[in-house]
Amino acid sequence: MLNVQTVPPAKDILTPEFLQNPHRVCAELREETAIHRINFNGPRWALVRYAECFKFLRDPRLSSAGRMRLLLSRLPPETRSSFAELERALEMWMLFLDAPEHTRLRKLLNKGFSPAVAEALRAQVEALVDGMLDAEVPAGAKRIDILRDIAYPLPVRVIAQMLGVPASRHQEFVNWTNAIALFVGSPTTNEVAGAAQEAVLALTDFFCEIVADRRGHKGNDLISILIDIEEDGHVLTEEELYAQCVMLLFAGHETTRNLIGNGMYTLLKNPEEMANLRRNPEIVRMAVEELLRYESPLQFVTRVVKDELEIEGVRIQAGDSVLLFLQAANRDPRKFEHPDRLNLKRLKNDHLAFGAGAHFCIGNQLARIEG
Repeated sequence: MLNVQTVPPAKDILTPEFLQNPHRVCAELREETAIHRINFNGPRWALVRYAECFKFLRDPRLSSAGRMRLLLSRLPPETRSSFAELERALEMWMLFLDAPEHTRLRKLLNKGFSPAVAEALRAQVEALVDGMLDAEVPAGAKRIDILRDIAYPLPVRVIAQMLGVPASRHQEFVNWTNAIALFVGSPTTNEVAGAAQEAVLALTDFFCEIVADRRGHKGNDLISILIDIEEDGHVLTEEELYAQCVMLLFAGHETTRNLIGNGMYTLLKNPEEMANLRRNPEIVRMAVEELLRYESPLQFVTRVVKDELEIEGVRIQAGDSVLLFLQAANRDPRKFEHPDRLNLKRLKNDHLAFGAGAHFCIGNQLARIEG
């Protein structure tokens, strides 16, 4: 039996100082202790050191399905029933499932995201980026908005191309994924939830038509691969297939967009390292890993405690929400030498930018290629 304890008051960390420089605040939290009680859209526990984040990302007592319930609980109670279709769609996303449902879907989808499949896309991604640069940077131009012109549209175009979506629909897909991202990552209002539901339903309708077409005219796109995938007698149901396609569009958009934006910003802030990369383009893959560590595209992930447990002597109750601060873990001096120094040739770089354990990012190879 765990000892009874007094729950400490939650700290307010969403201060102007944190928003300006989260690394400094995270460093202070790391040095104080491994776990904190914080206010972050309500009181939550936060893990800020590498060892604890790595361990509990892999711990089945922390639930991703609970994260879905936590997200939906932010909907206004009196109007929640209006968003039943949104709730049903998101509950099928592999992102928000635990074992055994997650394990079954992950096995099936892994075949569509193997390193070999991702590497086969490298030439297509390079051609797509070259075409975007040619279109956005005409001869003699001196300026480009890297976020607007490259980082935002590129990931959607890549995953849309993988799914066989025609180029004429790409901007619609950007708008739809933005609406879902706003619901997942921002304070929820009826308007935000309504826009997300409309986006999910529109995407589901689209994939319903595409899947029907692919069953009669299969190609080498991801949907054709997913239709044919079978593992241990299991296949994706129609609804599961639509749901995972919508999830892949969303998940493959926001984080890769952040990798590109954060990466370019970091290089511009570190001109010596940028010059080093220009002189030595062969280190680009190592550079991407360091940029993932140095300015993680995903700041934290949320889990919900399924069964009472203890972390560093602190008792955590079932149902409590836990934030695992990936960005803080990736700058932990207990794990990384000179963690606040950008080193594009860093050799030992076991960062957590893609998470760890069962929910390790399925699209990590594709994100690296895009970066």
